[in-house]
Amino acid sequence: MDPLPRQFRLLTDWYLSVLEGIALADGCRTLSAHNNSLEWLAGHLVVTRCRNITRLGGPAEELSFLDAYVDPTLPPPGFRPFDKNRAYPNLAECAEAWERISQTFWAALQAADVPILRTVLPLSGPTGGNTVEDLLISAALHESFHIGQMSIVRKALGYPAMYWFARPDNA
Repeated sequence: MDPLPRQFRLLTDWYLSVLEGIALADGCRTLSAHNNSLEWLAGHLVVTRCRNITRLGGPAEELSFLDAYVDPTLPPPGFRPFDKNRAYPNLAECAEAWERISQTFWAALQAADVPILRTVLPLSGPTGGNTVEDLLISAALHESFHIGQMSIVRKALGYPAMYWFARPDNA
């Protein structure tokens, strides 16, 4: 049984849970001068998942805030680092985009066949390999990594822990 679809379903819920109840004003806060804000982390994950839709052969999704995260002059994957002086979408915008993008991502993941999964990409992830399938394995870990960071920021800002299981409406 392929665990990736189940992992991405849970990650979809974790993302929403980690942002739930956080005041919009807290989205731009950082724990130190060396940390990313929740807005940067949340938007970065939206952009990454969105880009994976097209890698899976799905339709390109428009993101009004893509330029805040991606610089096409940088080598793949072209992500801009966090910049405290840059404006990022607020947490509500990120959550709305995440829910919309995740529906399209899920459909593209379910429809992906072996030729799509074996497509070679111009980049590789930390798990090695350079196919779409290899990148999806890394993407699941990447999302977990950043959602974990977001949960630490959440707790440090005084919010209760995120919900660990699938959200009741998705269980």
